[in-house]
Amino acid sequence: MGLNLIQDGRHLRLLETYAGRYGYKPDQPVRIHTLGRFGIRVNGRALDAARGRQHKPLELLQALIAFGSRGVAVELLAHALWPDAEGDAAVNNFDVNLHRLRRLIGVAGLITTDGGRVSLDNTLAWVDVWAFERLLNETDRLLLLSRGRAVSKRVEHLFDQALTFYQDGFLAREPVRPWNLSLRERLRSKLLRHIVDIGQVAEDNGHWRSAIRFYRKGLEIEPLAEELYRHLMISYRHLGQYAEGLATYQRCRHNLATLLQIVPSKETEAVRASLLP
Repeated sequence: MGLNLIQDGRHLRLLETYAGRYGYKPDQPVRIHTLGRFGIRVNGRALDAARGRQHKPLELLQALIAFGSRGVAVELLAHALWPDAEGDAAVNNFDVNLHRLRRLIGVAGLITTDGGRVSLDNTLAWVDVWAFERLLNETDRLLLLSRGRAVSKRVEHLFDQALTFYQDGFLAREPVRPWNLSLRERLRSKLLRHIVDIGQVAEDNGHWRSAIRFYRKGLEIEPLAEELYRHLMISYRHLGQYAEGLATYQRCRHNLATLLQIVPSKETEAVRASLLP
């Protein structure tokens, strides 16, 4: 049934529009990048975040995004950013820096408070994390319909778009904080899970070069993921690229030995054996 749904003309037209659904829209004056280098553009111009007094207001914006962007408790944000403040000092600090943040960005209604909760308006702001997660969720939805050839190429296209958003981990170039590390690890784990899943769908449909591209991207993110090395070796084997497969094994063995002091699994060794003359 799923394959018939995807082959229906109406669903095909919907699939063709997915690519444009997640990008920045002209009527959103604020664009926020958090995957890799942090940056903000307001009405097309980069926000100057170099001055010292802007650091804490921008950290408040980062924490708001890390905690989900919508309906985030003021007290949660206040105590995350000012954990050592006593009494009401943390909330007072929050109020001061929220005022500074609003003035810094200068877009009315962008950040709202209601009943002790804070939200970032998604009609006024585009955030790369939002687009990235929507694309991953959309690939999941499509794969629930079917994992056949009719879906595979479109899923690969959506996932390629997700990878363009993922320049690096969430706030990877900012100081490590408990609140940003949690989201960073969750997104990284989610991406690696999708790489394995979509790579296997590409394998099942004979899209070996796409599978190789996904697995190599996964190893850039996590060079100790033995499962990705194994799938990459299998993909090279199907293309007759035995030397590349064996080189992948050697890289796997080196990284596991150097960083984890372990050797490849029996499954990986079996794939290596299948690459030998």
